[in-house]
Amino acid sequence: MLVHEQSIQNESAELKQLTYDEALTQVGGAGLYQKRAFLIFGLQWMITNWILFSPVFFFIEPTVDCKNNVECLSQCTSESLDEKCLAYVCDDSQRREYVVGESLNTAFNALLPCNKSLQSIIKSIVYIGSLSGFFVFSFIADNYGRKLALSISWGMTTLGSLLLAFAMNYSMIAIGIFLLGFGGNPAITVHYSFINEHSQGHFREIQNVGVQVFFALGEFTIITLAYFVSKWRWLAISVALPTVLLNLCNFLIFESPQFLYSKNKKKCVKVLNQIAKINGTQPLSINELASNPQSRENNSRVYTIWDLLKYKSLRYVFLAGVMMFFAIQVTYYGISFVSDQLGLDFFLSNFIIAFFELLAYATTDFFITKLKRKKNIIGGFIIVGIMSLYFIFKSDHIVFRIFQGVLAGLMRFLICVVWALAYVYVSELFPSVVRSLALCLISAGGSIGSIAQAFLINICSTINIHPMVAFGLIGFLCSLLLFPLRETLHQPLLEKIEEDDNRIRKSMLHINESEEITTSVLDDNEE
Repeated sequence: MLVHEQSIQNESAELKQLTYDEALTQVGGAGLYQKRAFLIFGLQWMITNWILFSPVFFFIEPTVDCKNNVECLSQCTSESLDEKCLAYVCDDSQRREYVVGESLNTAFNALLPCNKSLQSIIKSIVYIGSLSGFFVFSFIADNYGRKLALSISWGMTTLGSLLLAFAMNYSMIAIGIFLLGFGGNPAITVHYSFINEHSQGHFREIQNVGVQVFFALGEFTIITLAYFVSKWRWLAISVALPTVLLNLCNFLIFESPQFLYSKNKKKCVKVLNQIAKINGTQPLSINELASNPQSRENNSRVYTIWDLLKYKSLRYVFLAGVMMFFAIQVTYYGISFVSDQLGLDFFLSNFIIAFFELLAYATTDFFITKLKRKKNIIGGFIIVGIMSLYFIFKSDHIVFRIFQGVLAGLMRFLICVVWALAYVYVSELFPSVVRSLALCLISAGGSIGSIAQAFLINICSTINIHPMVAFGLIGFLCSLLLFPLRETLHQPLLEKIEEDDNRIRKSMLHINESEEITTSVLDDNEE
């Protein structure tokens, strides 16, 4: 009988303990700490935009100055370095003196457009770096901590920016740009795990899109900077300076308390109390937080891509997410790289595109708490596909060219809305134990799209089809894969993998049944 009473007392004590969400509410899920972290993340997103878009401006196409040479003028009928003129210039190294430019296309006494394959590889190597980084840092984030992954990845970004700024040849350029992608893109993807795990309520959703508003602001600033800083090296130095300084901000970010909750309850409470101190709220004692039944298992468990593929509840979601991000990034980065084909001034085209991007993220941030994820993502892809059909037609009329620029901006608007929702959607689809892993690996699929667009543009040029048509078709086809996924708006975030959660519940039920049988036998013996 004594054993039975003690069991009831223990159960009563456990009922009074706080869940992780309740504990986070007590210390503050939308306080000063979360706002400070959001500002730091936003600045890192802005600089990462500089990193990802700098190749557009590092490789501005050079112009031609024939210096009244009759032969040159017969081959190069305008200042533009078109295919006919390029073939003429590349045929003889002495003719390269006619080429004028201060971008990486003419650096180190070379003319990179003469080797289209090498040019495409160097242009896309930032995305190859991103692809590699996603695999490395997703593993670190979900197994050794979000903060460790963020610190190392941003450190790699810093190293790449310095190497690029002081490069002496194309090999150093390639390594530097690779490291920029290797660290920068994974770093900002890890931010989503922080935001979803240390924030709550509508503020969590607003932050998830808010960081992308900073990303759009980054596009405006890099376009403006590139307009006034035409020399590639000074532009690279301008990118490197804030990248170096933002390393210091990482010291103000605590490890994700929800990650620690799945590993070590004592460390989790310590971080929650650090957050409480900054937020000016009530701290926790270690006994107030309920133990995580999976923490002992998770402390020794290492999550890999195999976990995303072997569990039925995750497998299709993961593969559909990869294709969704592939389509998004093919279109998103492709629009920037074909901005010189829109019939308008290069910088004007980019400003129009950047304006629509900022408008997209600001609008989405305002409505994010009401927008259905799946429905709007699919709808956005379909509309972009329909819009892309306009680029089948060709005309030199000024109205036609202006409408092309506006339409490209609208396509960028829609694909940015889709991307903003996709990040939120993916982070809500996956449980916390594999959230960073899933986000990073799905983003890796997107990086394949970023790489593919550079080669896709060349292929479209060869077969005389505007790249926008290909971008729209890819998006439409990938949207069809999203129909089987569930809606996540206003649904609670998952903490455990469904199959693991069911296994633990069955195990706990079996233990409780065994205890009830033991208690019943003891009561019978006493009677």
